[in-house]
Amino acid sequence: MILLSAARSVVLFLGFTAVLSCSGDIPSKNNPSAASEKPASPANVFSVNIIFSVSACNGFSFPFGDGTGGGNYKGYNETKTYKGWYIATKTGEKYSLGIHTGEDWNGNGGGDTEFGQPVYATASGEVIEAKDFGAPWGNVVYIRHVFFDNARIDTVYSLYAHLNELKITKGSLVNRRQNIGTIGTGHKSFPAHLHFEIRKASMAGFETTYWPSSHERSQEWVLAHYEKPSAFIKAHQKLLLPAKEDLVLVAVKHEYKMYLYKKGTAFKTYDIALSQSPLGHKQQEGDNRLPEGEYKIIQKTEGPFAGAYSQYLGPRFMRLNYPNNTDAVNAFEAGKITKTQRDQIVQANNQNKEPDKHTGLGGGIGIHGWAGNWPSDNRHLTWGCISMQNPNLLTFYDEVPLYTRILIYP
Repeated sequence: MILLSAARSVVLFLGFTAVLSCSGDIPSKNNPSAASEKPASPANVFSVNIIFSVSACNGFSFPFGDGTGGGNYKGYNETKTYKGWYIATKTGEKYSLGIHTGEDWNGNGGGDTEFGQPVYATASGEVIEAKDFGAPWGNVVYIRHVFFDNARIDTVYSLYAHLNELKITKGSLVNRRQNIGTIGTGHKSFPAHLHFEIRKASMAGFETTYWPSSHERSQEWVLAHYEKPSAFIKAHQKLLLPAKEDLVLVAVKHEYKMYLYKKGTAFKTYDIALSQSPLGHKQQEGDNRLPEGEYKIIQKTEGPFAGAYSQYLGPRFMRLNYPNNTDAVNAFEAGKITKTQRDQIVQANNQNKEPDKHTGLGGGIGIHGWAGNWPSDNRHLTWGCISMQNPNLLTFYDEVPLYTRILIYP
């Protein structure tokens, strides 16, 4: 829904439920709770320029076969071709050597048929280590990857162990699907297979061959510090590279600004008004908060609009895909929505359709105008959306196409 009360001093991103959406109850003009809630500049001094200067990867692939988790291969010293791969041991699984930290991948041919098969970098990155650690680790490659995840700059570390050969050296910059080695046995310590880990950023200070079970770490600890590679890759196959986008929007709450970038270069800057509760990410319907993260414009509508509060939309409305996939996954894990609702939201987002706005997360978030000019002393106006001055909105609407990405920061 849209915003209403102009007597509030609060800075947040916008979202509504009125005519086109924006969820929440009509705010009371007598509610002073937001008067002191003004978004402050992050302690680490956020800079928009950082977004366009980071060397990030554009997605992740499986490090063997065809990159999708499948693919055919010829058996070692054989002419026979085998089809497909499988996980022999999973992340967090308890087995004879303790708690497993990644996925052990084998070819469906069985035995040592996958010996010597190429191993590829799961994503572009920097090789932190590439050397022979002796049995049982064998040759190991360890790569750092930087990427954008829901507008946040994140880091993971991929590890490839028991390799027969190394194809790269420490300090190298590698591309996604670049051949970095071949499948081995860890100097005959195991049957041929690929031991593949994706470590979270929290593992930055740990040694390459760190084995949690040797330090009495629990299964819960392992799952908190290691990704489940297959699930991670499937969720991060295609990632945003802001500097490479033809056009991308960046909204910064504490600056009350929205920037339009073309191919990594600042093109225009717009003043914006925020939601009535400007602090924090939108968590539920009716919290009057503007979401934070990576979204895209999925619908453009020209006024005039109908409804009790339609004048507060101004002449145009551009709907964002809130809740996004991250919102849905997090809400499901927190027990706020059902598995069916999560899956429906993810499916809609993957198809560039409007996600369900009738769950507990709310919806109807977008970019719109206002009923005339904003109040001179207040930029905390909406029920969860971004508001622009009407003249700026008209030209913005014509210039920004459907499916343009917008990154929203505190």
